[in-house]
Amino acid sequence: MKLAELIGGVDGCRVEGSDAIDISGLSYDSRRVEPGHLFFATARDENDRRAHIEQALSRGARALVVRGWDGASARPAATYIDCERPRRLMAVAASRFYHAPSERVELIGVTGTSGKTTTTCLLASIFEAAGTPAGIIGTLGIIERGRILQSGLTTPESIDIEAALDAMDRDGVRRVAAEISSIGIAEGRIDELSFRVCLFTNLGRDHLDYHGTIENYFAAKLRLFTDILPHSRRIDPIAIARGDDQWGRRVLDAAAVRRVSFGLIAGSDVYPISFTTGLDGIRATIRALDRTFDIRSPLLGEINLLNILAASAVSVALGIESDAVVEGVRRCPGAPGRLEPVGGPPGVTVLVDYAHKPDALEAVLKTLRALGPNRLICVFGCGGDRDRGKRPLMGAIAGRMADEVIVTSDNPRTEDPLAIIGEIEDGLNDAGLARRPTGDSSPGGYIVEPDRRAAIALALGAARAGDMIVIAGKGHEDYQIIGTSKRHFDDREVVREITAELNP
Repeated sequence: MKLAELIGGVDGCRVEGSDAIDISGLSYDSRRVEPGHLFFATARDENDRRAHIEQALSRGARALVVRGWDGASARPAATYIDCERPRRLMAVAASRFYHAPSERVELIGVTGTSGKTTTTCLLASIFEAAGTPAGIIGTLGIIERGRILQSGLTTPESIDIEAALDAMDRDGVRRVAAEISSIGIAEGRIDELSFRVCLFTNLGRDHLDYHGTIENYFAAKLRLFTDILPHSRRIDPIAIARGDDQWGRRVLDAAAVRRVSFGLIAGSDVYPISFTTGLDGIRATIRALDRTFDIRSPLLGEINLLNILAASAVSVALGIESDAVVEGVRRCPGAPGRLEPVGGPPGVTVLVDYAHKPDALEAVLKTLRALGPNRLICVFGCGGDRDRGKRPLMGAIAGRMADEVIVTSDNPRTEDPLAIIGEIEDGLNDAGLARRPTGDSSPGGYIVEPDRRAAIALALGAARAGDMIVIAGKGHEDYQIIGTSKRHFDDREVVREITAELNP
């Protein structure tokens, strides 16, 4: 495709060189540039950006997009595009290069602080039960009919999204459920996508190191419903959100498209007439628009009932038959690392969950408390180089809602793990808990064990029949980032290994 076809008509761009050249591919990673590519330099650090430009040129890039180019790296063979928002131009170019695959594949966007991954898994299961080949784009990767094709960002860069949708279309996939992050929206990665449905699950504290305030964070997500969905080239785009939640109501009030609400109370378009939750899963009778059906699910707790209601709302709004909704919910085991049961000592329920923010941890502990364990033991930490303000909040939540708390490391990254733990302890102390020595089995207080494997071992060794352990923060992740090194570490594997040692 000619460069002019890819970038023409986009404001805020200045071209140095010819735009009549042929472009054979698109790249934003200089290590993956091939001869003839258009390269987008997106690094924030100036030195990194220059290094990436030089590598892209050395690998044969025909044109480069960069913000604030000063000509220092000019080479006669390359065309330069000085662009204020390289990612915005990337989204336009990617859509044009792959011929707008979101107009050929029905795309459902799922945004919110929590529940995105489980809801996309439920949707894919329902779509498949309805006989429609389905895909997922999100935290777990790019997944086509159950096969993981690529792992990376929750909302990938626009080139990866458009390429994935194009490949899925060619492979016969007809519907795709995609997690849409606030950062992905703010950076313009999804600006050129044509969504059929956009779903808002909920809002809690997250990404404040990026957005600054909760209102800015919400505004980024709201843009999906006020700017992007209304401009979809799909007929009858639909906005779906909780009708019994303040943030959800704001989404529904602002969306200028067809709107569908879901929630736990009557009055929403989709709600449970009755439901029960237990260790064997969820049973519910659901009223969905003009239909009523009974669902059974192996998923645990009220938080997953909300995910089921959300997926049901999307499905019914799309006209999917009730039998397919019921079957898709029944057969969906949930998302890896989301209240995922892992074999533990006899009579002890052990769950691994991705909860790494205050609202998510509170929802998980509330859900598990409602299941009636003898004792609820919580093992968790907080990530380094991220929002520090959430650390005491999570400490206070764990101190208030769990019977036993073991504070450990998550992904400390370049921060001192003990400094992170110290900020969590501030919240535990505010909740009235005092630190007790490792090995002290007296009730009350909390234990600090920075070594995550040792912390899990402490929990498993202390648990008795009827107790429940939740290991929170990392979920499906199979690594731990310490300093700048990424080391293999999977909470689920560790639980199984230690359980085997305790019960040879």
